[in-house]
Amino acid sequence: MAEACMPEMLDVAFALAGENLPTEHRWPLWQALVNALPWLTDEPLAGVHGLRVIESDYGVSLLPRRAKLILRLPLGRARAAAALSGCRLDVAGQGLLVGAHQISPVRGATTLYSDFVITGSVDELDFCRDIEAELATLGVRGRSICGGRRAMRANDHLLTGFALVLHDLSEAHGRLLMQAGLGREHRLGCGILVQHKAITGLA
Repeated sequence: MAEACMPEMLDVAFALAGENLPTEHRWPLWQALVNALPWLTDEPLAGVHGLRVIESDYGVSLLPRRAKLILRLPLGRARAAAALSGCRLDVAGQGLLVGAHQISPVRGATTLYSDFVITGSVDELDFCRDIEAELATLGVRGRSICGGRRAMRANDHLLTGFALVLHDLSEAHGRLLMQAGLGREHRLGCGILVQHKAITGLA
């Protein structure tokens, strides 16, 4: 798959204000976003970066003061997403106020990371084979390291996957991977790749 076949992707980052969210907040967050931006369901390339939260022992995730909501969208949708600024999202009964936004290009990198990649395989060896097949389909050369198993509930389904680092990539292949993502459920923050400086944090 040539890079020219992928539309240009942008990250649209919003300031986010709130106190806490349920531990299993990815599906309710997607539902809230669709309520605010109904066209998201018609955009197969739309992705939502996983929120950086602080996990607690009380079944809730605490939202840091400088939390960001980041959508990865095709160029043609990025400006439309700006309508989120000023909205209040209801995420499983918890209110999140969406603030000002900033649009940034998605640039390549030689080392990439995703905290949660879902391919449909629950066995690590099968997962690694799935990743190798996806990279081959994209025409990407590089090396991968599978990290710890991940699991979450979304819409009454248990989804499992793994953390993943890709390294020894060319800049062009790194950009292509960031544009395309890997695996399934990008809308839930899975398979969205970001630049990674060191091969750590895989547990």
